[in-house]
This record gives sequence, structure tokens and C-alpha cells, in this order.
Amino acid sequence: MVGAGFSLNAIPTKSNVPPFPDWRALSLRLVDALYPRASTTAFDRGQAELRAASVSGSLRLGDEFIAAYGRPALDDLLAEVIRDEDYEPSSLHTILLKLPWSDVFTTNYDRLLERAASRVSERRYHIVTNALDIGSGMRPRLVKLHGSFPSGRPFVLTEEDFRQYPRRCAAMVNMAQQSIVENVFCLLGFSGDDPNFLAWTGWARDNLGDGVRQVFLCGLLNLNSAQRKLLQDRKVMPIDLSPLFPEPAWPDKVVRHAKAIEWLLLTLEAAQPINPLNWPQQASKALTSPSPGLPAIPQRQGDDVMTEDMSP
Repeated sequence: MVGAGFSLNAIPTKSNVPPFPDWRALSLRLVDALYPRASTTAFDRGQAELRAASVSGSLRLGDEFIAAYGRPALDDLLAEVIRDEDYEPSSLHTILLKLPWSDVFTTNYDRLLERAASRVSERRYHIVTNALDIGSGMRPRLVKLHGSFPSGRPFVLTEEDFRQYPRRCAAMVNMAQQSIVENVFCLLGFSGDDPNFLAWTGWARDNLGDGVRQVFLCGLLNLNSAQRKLLQDRKVMPIDLSPLFPEPAWPDKVVRHAKAIEWLLLTLEAAQPINPLNWPQQASKALTSPSPGLPAIPQRQGDDVMTEDMSP
């Protein structure tokens, strides 16, 4: 499951293109439109910015924007903030898609993963943007859960969108729930507080109890003991890479996160067993070279064999 944080690794195609925006930047654009500084008190503006910092608050701001300006204006703002065509996928996108996932799900609207998939010769991903795409291709699938640029609507962005999602996108819900039942999930660039994901994993726990598959939340998490315990109670195992990438040694936040994701992906790449179906391409086990300064990559032990049915 790939979230908005992964898109921060995108590479601008022009010198005047700013870094890829995150969810916070999008939320603040909603605040600017709804609570302009010139006509809003400092208190009201401050309260709106506080709401924009939370998932529920930012979703409510989306509904306020639609009430004030209409749905087309929100879609236009989304395309204006996330200038999809001005960015290219980074090497991290390519490394990610080379790994033998059963499926890749994403809540991102951008097409970085699709463009990266076209560069991966080892695997051919079937792109799913709506219910009609589900039955027309085989795994592995690249599933766009919340819409896709340029016109793969609905763009799921508001509180009302999430409320209507189970009815409007029932086939997507069924597919996601089935995958959660069958597979181990790895969350990358994803906070795990997406309302749909919480509902689907809760459904799995309700129906499978202790038999539910593990979910791994990976990244620079900096969790306290209560937060870690809550995740574990929900069958989510946090993989906190913060000790490997301490802030004093990695002061740039974006670089620090990118390095952590790179280390994780290269570790997974090194650990994957050889698939005899990919012979001779995989026989040499040539691995991606790590970037400078990265901690040592643990190497796989043994020569276990993996088949397609054993993909994570």
C-alpha cells in the first residue's frame, strides 16, 4: 500500500518546478481559499490550519470547499497543486515495482507509479482505476483506490467521498478486503490513518480474529510506547527505521525519508529468494547499487526458492 509520502521522491522535470507537494500542502491550499488572510481573523485562520493538520479536519475542509466553490473547482485545485506531468518517478519507484508483490495498491492520484511500471521489464502491471478494470487483467495489479489523473474520477478527497465510497466503489472495496484477507500488507509512505484502510483492516479483524494477516507499517515512525501498542493491538507491526537514520546525521527531512525507504526496498530486494521461473534473468542475483552513505544492506541467507504463489 503506497501513500502520499512515497510521491515526495518524485523528480521535477524543470528547474522552476517545486518539490512534490504532500497532503499538508494540499490542505493548506484549501485553507487559503476558504480562510484568506485578508478577510479572516488570525484566530479563525489559526483554527483552520490546526484542522488541516489532522486527517478528519482536512477531509472536512474539502467538503467546505465544495460547498463554497463546487466540485469541479476542487478537482481543478487538486490538479493545480499536484502538477502530475511536471514530475518523473525516481529510482525508488522502479525498485519498488521490481519486487514480487501480489498487487500494489495506492491512494495517490498522480501517475508516478504507472510511469515507473512502464520501465520495469521484470513484471507487467495491470492498471486498475475503476471497477471495469478489475476483471480485465491478471496480477500483479496496480490499483488506484482514490482516483487517478488526469480524469480517473471520483477523486476521493472529502469526508463525504469517504462516506459514499463503500456504495459508489463497492467492487474496489471487495477487492481490497479480499487482498487484505489473502496477503501480508506493507505500508510505504502511508500513515495508516486513511479512513478506508482503517475500515477494511477492521473488517478483516472482525471476521478473521487472530487469523488476520499481519500488516507492516514501515518508515521513520518515531512512535511512543502507547502508539506502538495500539498498532500492535490492531495487528499492525511498526517497522521503525528512525534508529538507522537519526536526525542529527540526516537533517534534511525529505532526504532522510528517501534514504530510509531506499534502505528498506534494497533490503527486501536482497532478501527475495531466487524464482526459477525467471531464469536466467535472476540467476546472477544482480542487485541495485545503494546510493552513497546508506547503511549496509543485510544479505539473504540460503537459496530458498520462491514461486508466484508465494509472492508477498
